[in-house]
Amino acid sequence: MNKLLKIMMLAVPVCAYADGDAQPRLGDEVRAWTDLQKSGAASITESRPMPGEVADKVYDRYLQSFSHPIPQTFERGSFVGSSSGGGSGGNSGGGSR
Repeated sequence: MNKLLKIMMLAVPVCAYADGDAQPRLGDEVRAWTDLQKSGAASITESRPMPGEVADKVYDRYLQSFSHPIPQTFERGSFVGSSSGGGSGGNSGGGSR
């Protein structure tokens, strides 16, 4: 029993060292995802057209975006409490911090 325990204790550092080699290199996953994106292998093969009514509303909203001048600067407070959604997940309650 004592001999078996000594053998097991000697084997533990070797096993721990061997597991270190199995770690993927830094950036391997990112490269794999970008390669998949570039190849298009995971893309859908059939196109899904937008229904006419939705397409009309999207185009109308696009055209309306040109009716407002683009400001030179944006005030952070002008975005707080707006109901447009799609923000960065900041303070949407309308109050100041």
